[in-house]
Amino acid sequence: MSKTITLSLKKSLVLEAVKADTYQSGQVDKASDPVKNAALAYNEQAGDETYQERKLVRFLRSGLARFAAAMNEFVDSENGSISYTLTDNSDAITIKVVVSDSYNDGLAQPLSSFAEEYVSYTMDYMWWQSIKPALAKDYFGYAQETLTQIRLCLAKTAPTSSSSSYTDVTGTVTPNT
Repeated sequence: MSKTITLSLKKSLVLEAVKADTYQSGQVDKASDPVKNAALAYNEQAGDETYQERKLVRFLRSGLARFAAAMNEFVDSENGSISYTLTDNSDAITIKVVVSDSYNDGLAQPLSSFAEEYVSYTMDYMWWQSIKPALAKDYFGYAQETLTQIRLCLAKTAPTSSSSSYTDVTGTVTPNT
């Protein structure tokens, strides 16, 4: 038996998180020397420019693929699959993971939150990789920490007890003739 975990994320919130992280970093750089670092801050902050939006969507697709790959070890081995939908003209991101029937349903909401966080941190990592590799390394670490929390959310419930009793297990000896 298996069941499907459906995670619903918002593309706009994921993109906003990445833009906010890059904006804050740019503001810190700018604060240290507003004149000298103004151009640096402007160029390292993810904004709403078309080319940056396209780059962020590419990173979003990659982040979702990385999430799917990380979830693969928890997919039900008989009927399992992982899929996600992301379209240009929709804000909805839907991730479906088929897991064993013993998955703890109460952890679906935290799993959804951690999935969004993982994808955002992964995107931050990719954004900073060519600009500030040391900062990229920090975001990679954040993504890995979040992956640990995701794995904790993929706990199973205890198996159901059998209706049989251990006293039903018997043995007999029959003499050979």
